[in-house]
Amino acid sequence: MRSNNFTKQVLLILLMIIGGSLKAQNDSTYIYQSFFGNDSTRINLYHFITDGDWNYTFTIYSKDTIKINDTKYFFVEPKELNSVAPYWVEHYNSTDTIYFREDIQKGRLYLYMKNEEIDNELLLCDMSLEIGDSFTTPVFYNPMWDEEYYEDIIVNDIKIENGKKIIDFVYSFDEEFVVYTFTEGIFPPTMPEISYGENNNVLTCQYKDGEHVYLSPYFLECLPECKLSTNDIFDDKALTISPTIFSNSETISIKADSEIKEVKMIDMLGRKVNVSVNQTGHSSCQININQKCNSGIYIIIVETQESSHYEKVIIRG
Repeated sequence: MRSNNFTKQVLLILLMIIGGSLKAQNDSTYIYQSFFGNDSTRINLYHFITDGDWNYTFTIYSKDTIKINDTKYFFVEPKELNSVAPYWVEHYNSTDTIYFREDIQKGRLYLYMKNEEIDNELLLCDMSLEIGDSFTTPVFYNPMWDEEYYEDIIVNDIKIENGKKIIDFVYSFDEEFVVYTFTEGIFPPTMPEISYGENNNVLTCQYKDGEHVYLSPYFLECLPECKLSTNDIFDDKALTISPTIFSNSETISIKADSEIKEVKMIDMLGRKVNVSVNQTGHSSCQININQKCNSGIYIIIVETQESSHYEKVIIRG
């Protein structure tokens, strides 16, 4: 009899602990675990297409922030990545600059895209949801489509594992029930196709400050990391730009390793800067800025016969 009472007391204590944790995570004063590491967050995404598998890998650095409408975002600078067999890889360029922000008091993660087709922010994850609440799966809307592609899913279960809140959604897909899960501090299991599309990318891996914090149950291991860092791109010895710090009225000289096909300049929001290009040789040119630009960091993109090159420059006030 005493053993039964003891067991009941233990179960009651466990229920109180779990209940207290859930109550705390529903409390407006609760601070959810951050989706980002203190210094860096590496994301690996997988996307299946009919002519090959695509592997997106990018690192979000905590030092790389920008304010948009007085809100702080982390940004992933434009960069080019080399494919790793058997996967294709997305080449981030002037239209694919991506921005993330979080609200840790509500456990929400947002993705913002701005390019020639899109100016939109999507809610990727919401840890404040309760059982019975709905969540609209995010997808960027292409005005060329006749309709938007999205789905409302309903919270089916909430639990605590290893101190993290976990939200399960159950929905029907191709006449089968599928479980979709949000985990506190981890990116959602799928993200919208970058930069737009009706398809989703699957989160295969996530690292915080170099520590492996997530592996998709659908993959036995992390996909190969597609390597060519932004530092490698910006320090590219195959491209020379002079000066790299200049005023609006100065002429900028560019020399590449092969024939120059196109030169573009963008700001950190991916917006094109109006420049005129004067070809001075087979692999050299000069550019002038034809608009008034605010002081700050910009990126010059040079397309050559052989490859694409990116260089950070600074316009001074």
